[in-house]
Amino acid sequence: MIHRIVADPGRLTHSWYQRMLASGIADTEYVEIVSIIAHVTAIDTFARGLGIPVQPLPAPLPGAPLRYRPAEARQHEAWAPNIAMDEHGPNEADYFAGPPANIRRALTLVPDEARSFFDLVGHQYLPGPAMRDFSHEYRAITHAQIELLAGRISAINQCGLLNDQPCATAPCEQST
Repeated sequence: MIHRIVADPGRLTHSWYQRMLASGIADTEYVEIVSIIAHVTAIDTFARGLGIPVQPLPAPLPGAPLRYRPAEARQHEAWAPNIAMDEHGPNEADYFAGPPANIRRALTLVPDEARSFFDLVGHQYLPGPAMRDFSHEYRAITHAQIELLAGRISAINQCGLLNDQPCATAPCEQST
């Protein structure tokens, strides 16, 4: 599953996702695995871009996962259940503060994964409030240049709608 997501995302289909669930992987486990892949890929790609060694994975911590599943998560356009921007409960209110964006729903079946990933996005890309503040430039390149790079990388990585199939994890940014 990890190999397919990382090395061959263009062949991900909804029926493939359903086979993963039928094999015994819970939808929350699928979302957590996708989140780990996204975190590691972002951090390792950043390190490679800077020409520094990638960091080893941390040692596992003892304890059991929380297994918290928000009551508001339900099936929407995406393959995995998620929370709609206007349907979040009090435990996710902090996460949904700010302007709506479908991509922010991607990992909300496991809210702490969504929070963690978008914390990383805020450091590597732009913090949430800055994303739609076009009156200021927060990086050495402009919003337009950032979006051009993001769009090109998404195309190269085959992220988005493929053969009328939605993104593997959540509503596509294209539908925002």
